[in-house]
Formats: sequence, C-alpha cells, structure tokens
Amino acid sequence: MGNRFLLFFCLLLPAYAGSAQTDLKKFKEWKGKNISSLTLDRLGDFFIIHKNGSIKKYDPTGKQMASLKGASPTLMEPWYHPSIFIYSRQKQTYSLYGRNFENRADYPIEPALAIEPYLVCPTHDNKLWILDKADWSLKKVIPGSSEVIQEFTIDPNSINANAEFTYLREYLNLIFLVDKNSGILVLNHLGQEIEVIPVKNLQQFYFFGEELYYLENNQLIFFNLRTEESYKVVLPGTVVHALMTDEYILTVNSKNILTLYSYTLTP
Repeated sequence: MGNRFLLFFCLLLPAYAGSAQTDLKKFKEWKGKNISSLTLDRLGDFFIIHKNGSIKKYDPTGKQMASLKGASPTLMEPWYHPSIFIYSRQKQTYSLYGRNFENRADYPIEPALAIEPYLVCPTHDNKLWILDKADWSLKKVIPGSSEVIQEFTIDPNSINANAEFTYLREYLNLIFLVDKNSGILVLNHLGQEIEVIPVKNLQQFYFFGEELYYLENNQLIFFNLRTEESYKVVLPGTVVHALMTDEYILTVNSKNILTLYSYTLTP
C-alpha cells in the first residue's frame, strides 16, 4: 500500500470524485430509543448502542440476536477478535465477551501503563493501543501484562487546542483517532502524522474493504485507501447515524427510526 496511501492522504482532495447512484429499497424499519452510536463486525452483524449504556446486536437482516444492559461503553470494537471488546473509561477496564455477550471477562488497565487511559482499542495482532490523556501518548501493550512494545507521544501540533477524542482504531497498520472538533487524525505506527481528514462533529467512521467511510450531511463519504478514488452516496431523509454491510445500508434518523435498505451501487 505504502506510497499510494500516503499520497492519497497528503492530497486530501477537497472535492469528491463523484457520486455513486444507489438503488435503495427499504427492507425493514423499526423504532429505537435514545440511540447514541452504531458499529458492526466482520460478519455484517451490527450493534446499536443506546445512551443508557445498553447494547443490542442484530443480524444483517435486522433480526435481534442478543442484548447487554449496563455496559456504558466508552469504546466498543467487535471487529478483530472472535469476541466483543468494550472499554470503560470510568472503570479503566476493558471487557471481552463472546459473540452474543456471553462469558464476560474483565481486565484492568494497569496504572503503570497510563495515568489517564482515555481510549483503548484492540489491534489486528491481539495487542492493545492505549491513549493516555495525561501526556497524549499512545502505547501498544501486550494484554494481561505491563509490557509496552511500542510507545510514542502525539505531536502537539497534531492536536487541536479543543481536542475531544472520541474513537480510536487500528486498520491496515495505521492508527485512526477521531477528534470531534477537527476530524480524523491518521498516524503511522511510529506516531508520525499522515493527515487530518477535516470533518466536524464526527463521532465514528467505518471501513468497507479498502474504503474508509463516514456520515456527513446525509451522505456517506467513501475514500478508497489504495486507489485514492472517492465518492459519496446520498441517503434519504435526515440521517444522524449510518453504516453499510455487504448487502444493506442501515440508517437512523433524529426520531430514532432505524431503516434497513438493500442497495446496489453503480458509478
């Protein structure tokens, strides 16, 4: 990937290459309650996170499979592992669950690793990234131990004066940090800034194969991380959350109505 990917982010085209025409067909619709965010796993199952801390898991067709109460996740990541990862900043603990929230196991973040562990996420090689707000350092650690295998401090010039980091993720050997006041900060594994993708009030973003995408102004904005191609998909109505699986696009509007659409994309 290397140079092409770096070139893509350094260019950061202000205008998108075009729009993909989407044949959306409503498949299912239902009423939710106080939805705060969405996420999904590799199988296309998606998770609805509610403001009261509860989580519901659905299969790709919108059938509820499992639920969890009282989780209050700071960060939830079901992507990499055969288990569901949930980090709680309040408890400074991460928990691992089975695919349907069974067999919970809790693990504290040792004080020796971070003074103020603000965000914690899993990696593709079964390690953890820990963001320490005390000094804005990132540490890659071996779970269950105090061994740090990689560490760097984010360049202060990369951090907005009013930074409010809400999401941390590793993908394709890069680190992605969401600052809701400035956008997505992209770092390599040495901590060097590649780029900031400017988008305000972003809570989360997703990956679809080689593409990064996020919701902005009722549109899903896609960037191909290898070819540098970009496009947007316009969504119906006023949308506050949205994600895409291999077969469906899920949207949530301001009234907590969830709509699942089947789709086809054409250039």
